[in-house]
Amino acid sequence: MISSLEIYRPGVGWLQGEPERVVLSPGDVLRVSANVPYRGPAQTFTLYASIGQRNLFGFDEILVARAPLVCPDSPEEYTTVTGEVDIEIASAGIAGIGGISAGVNYDLYVKIEENPDVWAGIDNIIDIAGETGGSYMTGMLGMIMPLMMLGMVMPMVTEGMEEE
Repeated sequence: MISSLEIYRPGVGWLQGEPERVVLSPGDVLRVSANVPYRGPAQTFTLYASIGQRNLFGFDEILVARAPLVCPDSPEEYTTVTGEVDIEIASAGIAGIGGISAGVNYDLYVKIEENPDVWAGIDNIIDIAGETGGSYMTGMLGMIMPLMMLGMVMPMVTEGMEEE
């Protein structure tokens, strides 16, 4: 079902993705092309793509995108319909919230949203470049912030107390 992968890198343009490994950076766009055999009346479906990680409980979707998949009237024979969906690579924010963290071996999953039985996936194909675990300063602030707050609160709590 997945026929090709392309990468849009700002300032560079469109690049062809390698079939065995794709390295992406925040700001890139991964274009997933999918070929779907279709037979039936003219109809529009939703092509749904996700980057995430497969685990024991299913597929943990981290980044998702949708695009229309227009299928022509084909009552007698199967017709191959090609659709494309673009997934924007957004980096994880503070504390890893919203977006994708730098790491390796992310999986790609594509399906027809109205018929989830029609799907395809490629495991361990995507690597996200960048710092893992946040910067040195972010880690230091996380440890120092409670001490700074305690330093601000203690004088207020002890103010006005008489010494005996």
